[in-house]
Amino acid sequence: MIPLMLGLIAATALVVLFRLLWLSAPVKKSTLVITLATLALVAALAVLAATGRLHWLAAAAAALLPFLRRSAGLLVRFFPILGRLFMAFRQQRSGPGGAARPAAGAMSRQEALSVLGLGANATKQEIIDAHRRLMAKNHPDKGGSTFIAQQLNEAKRVLLG
Repeated sequence: MIPLMLGLIAATALVVLFRLLWLSAPVKKSTLVITLATLALVAALAVLAATGRLHWLAAAAAALLPFLRRSAGLLVRFFPILGRLFMAFRQQRSGPGGAARPAAGAMSRQEALSVLGLGANATKQEIIDAHRRLMAKNHPDKGGSTFIAQQLNEAKRVLLG
């Protein structure tokens, strides 16, 4: 059974590599490395699952996830290069036409409308209702993100003055 699964994994990897390398447009080296690393990780996980050794790895990963989530801020504080890399990644993902914020970090009216999901001619009551509805879904006390709550509050402040 295990040789059959390994054979299927190897065949799948070969098909993916063939399509990636010969049938597609030229690929950047970084994309190729990430793709190959992902394929290797998936193949290793499949082998571990087939041999019955994945259970301890899954438990270890599940135990580390909350720790990693909470320690991300510390990693950025102690390794500033990570923060710069993250910011560069976010700017690259926004694309060439991405809207840049003013230097002071203030939210523009258009951004505020977008955050609240409103049109350009939104009334005061529509702004309040949208803010209330979104905060009910995203409040940190109910498991929501503090970042999203801050963005919603800032959007309301910008639009209502």
